Amino acid sequence: MKITTKTRYAVRALVDLANQPKGKAIPLIEIAKRQSVKLKYLEQIFLKLRQAKLIKSKKGPGGGYFISRAPDSIKIGDIMKAVGESKAPVFCVDKKKYKHCSRINRCPTRPYWKKLNKIIDTFFDTHTLSDLCKERKYF
Repeated sequence: MKITTKTRYAVRALVDLANQPKGKAIPLIEIAKRQSVKLKYLEQIFLKLRQAKLIKSKKGPGGGYFISRAPDSIKIGDIMKAVGESKAPVFCVDKKKYKHCSRINRCPTRPYWKKLNKIIDTFFDTHTLSDLCKERKYF
């Protein structure tokens, strides 16, 4: 499994927002500059994060983005799901992207991949934005 650039940027941007005063709207251009991410790319990511209700926006003067709920309630797995990231190590255990495999009933490695998939799911679904904010302050 390889974490995509889109997911890495989404997580970094949300950690950035989580480190701001509660409810303070931050212009996307500021986040893009702090995180060294192109504004257009971050706009695409934020559209998905907003659709997933992980962030909210405020229009007009003083507008921008802020996280929609407490950082300790936003799991890294939620962010991955919002941007379309699969957590599965191989396609045959990815419930959404599974493509039929003719060897599924006789595959000696599939049980191993299923166990690994469960470990990965648990890891990303038990770590939150709050955990990442506690790791180290970068802002």
